[in-house]
Amino acid sequence: MKMISELNQEYLCMGCGTCVSICSTDCIRMELRDGQYYPKMDKTKCIKCNKCINACPGISIPLKSIANELWPDNKWDSRLGKFRETYVGHSNNSKIRFEAASGGIATSLALWLIRTKVVNGVILTRMRNNDPLQSESFIACTEEEIISAQTSKYCPSSTVALIRELKNSNVKEKFAFVGLPCQIHGVRKLQKQEKWIKNKIRLTIGIFCSHGVTFSGTNLILSKFANGSENIERIQYRGRGWPGGICVRYKNGAEFNIPLEEYWPPFFAPYFFTPYRCLTCHDLTSELADISLGDAWLKEVKEKDNMGTSIIIARSSQGKEILTSMKQDDEISLREIPYEKVIESQQGILARKKRGVGARIKLLKILFKPTPKYDQEFKPSLSGYAGAILIYSNAMMSKAKFGQKILEIIPIKFLKKYHGYILKYGGK
Repeated sequence: MKMISELNQEYLCMGCGTCVSICSTDCIRMELRDGQYYPKMDKTKCIKCNKCINACPGISIPLKSIANELWPDNKWDSRLGKFRETYVGHSNNSKIRFEAASGGIATSLALWLIRTKVVNGVILTRMRNNDPLQSESFIACTEEEIISAQTSKYCPSSTVALIRELKNSNVKEKFAFVGLPCQIHGVRKLQKQEKWIKNKIRLTIGIFCSHGVTFSGTNLILSKFANGSENIERIQYRGRGWPGGICVRYKNGAEFNIPLEEYWPPFFAPYFFTPYRCLTCHDLTSELADISLGDAWLKEVKEKDNMGTSIIIARSSQGKEILTSMKQDDEISLREIPYEKVIESQQGILARKKRGVGARIKLLKILFKPTPKYDQEFKPSLSGYAGAILIYSNAMMSKAKFGQKILEIIPIKFLKKYHGYILKYGGK
């Protein structure tokens, strides 16, 4: 069996850091290459135990099988996975809600878990103080630390690698993990292999994710809409109302606010700056998390809400109980909705994740590229290949320097129109 360093990381690696946490000889670390994180191995330390290969969620993730093991009695939908209840809601703290990406539920959850001592710490991700364009994952144990990690980060992070640090924590200490679907996949595979990780990570909170964006994507946005990526004091990708946008402040005091609808549709929604492994992922709603959270892209919400509302999925009984307790404590507003409303709120992205993925996987196989192993079959449609070719072309073009230069000069009006073709064919 190949070592993690010998895999075609460009097509199989998600940069999650699972391999770092499972390695018994500490021979793997994450390094930044081509705008995203990849594992780098010290082969002199490797004992070829294959733990990293077996734990890697990029190589294989039996999503449906793991969900059935976790929650055999849950309801199931092919687009959402296993679930108990579905809601819309938001934080009752108006400041948290205003500064959040979509309602402030994730921040309020983390705060409540610490205040009530359900856990001793929460694994979160924030932007570094000394290097604001780089993300860092950390263990938040105070309210101030939790607030510092508020809102979305549209850039890579290797959050699962931090779990390694929990091994030296007090045996009685328990933790929650907040991450993207692929990162939750890594946590679940680690929990199956290592009992101590199962004992340490007591709750997982998953954030909806259509696809990742490399650091190169942020650099282009700052070049196109602001003063570039040098001398930055602070960057925030979402918040300040809903749907919000990027707020970047420079060391000279200059500040730029870039609305989400100005940068996401022309540059990120068409899958420019998207890692290849994201294009073969079929999990939008963090199907293995105890609690899953995302934007409530519902007509009735978009028409009247400028503060933010979350779609919330309770998958485990513990997750449901925590949400109920938070509502009783008046920490959050919570209203049950039919699961069909969750699908309605994410219908375009779900189509690309659950239908369009079949053509994208098949296209890679035709090109003799490696693809992940799943326990579900995604049949490609003939029309889906058009979307697959467009999406892969976009991802490939934006990896190259000349492609990035072209994107800088193409009029935004044209890119927004082109985005319409991705919406039309990407989910076939």
